[in-house]
Amino acid sequence: MAHSADHGLPVSRPNLGPPAIWAAFARQGAWKSWVLVLQFFLIALLILANIRLSQKPPDIVVVAPDGKSTYLTPSVAGEALVRFLADQKQEASDLTVLHFTRDFLQLAVAVNSSTIEAAWPEALSMMSAPLRARVAKESTEQKLIETYKLARVRTELVIEDISVLERADSLIHLKATVSRLKSEILDGSAISRDRLEVDLIERRVPRSIDKADGLELADFNIRAVQSSSGIGGDRNAAGLREAGDAP
Repeated sequence: MAHSADHGLPVSRPNLGPPAIWAAFARQGAWKSWVLVLQFFLIALLILANIRLSQKPPDIVVVAPDGKSTYLTPSVAGEALVRFLADQKQEASDLTVLHFTRDFLQLAVAVNSSTIEAAWPEALSMMSAPLRARVAKESTEQKLIETYKLARVRTELVIEDISVLERADSLIHLKATVSRLKSEILDGSAISRDRLEVDLIERRVPRSIDKADGLELADFNIRAVQSSSGIGGDRNAAGLREAGDAP
């Protein structure tokens, strides 16, 4: 009977705490917290590094006329030069202006029957929107591409001089002197030789894929200063206005 009574009493069990799965969740939560702390720390370091890089003075490279580059540290360049470069960093250099002008003259003035179909649209792309619309309209009315493709003409252009006359705000005024020799494509016989003065107004624009030089042509006119012979309708076919025809 005593054994039966003892068998009916409640049995006390030791306190085992929360189940193991809750302990695992707690450990995982703590591990995630440390990961977040580490991520915030890394982000803060990156922000500080970017701030320091943005405050770092720009690299200075001096390019000689022959194309040789020389690196200068800000301490060697001097405070005045660093300030000047900071002010002018969006302005096209004289070398860039000359390069842009030479490219335009080759495309627009050295017209060849075999290349005009590709060269003329490229020349138009270097112009500002109003100038491009006006010149494109004129060249279409004059059937420029068709005329020159049938003319079988090859032009050799020699750029004698390009001078920057004035800079005013975003505009640059230049004058170029060029000489041209036009000859037949088939037999190479000379057709005409002339010497031209070209006035150009270029505008600085934000650099982009289409305007990598940061320049566009705002206006231009051309004047013949010497000519040994001429081709009928040559000025109209070339799509270039002489000074007297400029608006």
